[in-house]
Amino acid sequence: MKNEAISQEHIAELKLIAKHLCVAIFGLTKNPYEAVVLLTMIHLMLWMEIRSPNADTKMMLEDYSKNFLENFEMNEAYEKGQMQ
Repeated sequence: MKNEAISQEHIAELKLIAKHLCVAIFGLTKNPYEAVVLLTMIHLMLWMEIRSPNADTKMMLEDYSKNFLENFEMNEAYEKGQMQ
C-alpha cells in the first residue's frame, strides 16, 4: 500500500469522522480498556485486509508508533495553546 499525502482539508474531515467513531466505540464498550482492545482488533483487521503481500508488519508497527507519538505530541501542544 502506497502512502499518499492527505490535504489539510481532508485531515479535518477525517478528524471529525474519528471523533464520531470514538463516540460510537465508547457507546459500544463497557470501559476505556475495552475500547482500546476493540480499536486494536480493528487495526489488525484493516492491516490484514489491505497490506501488500510483502509488507513488513514490524516496519508498519514502528511507523505506527512513531506517527502515534508525533500526533499525540502535536495534539497535546495544540490543546495547551502552544500551536496555532
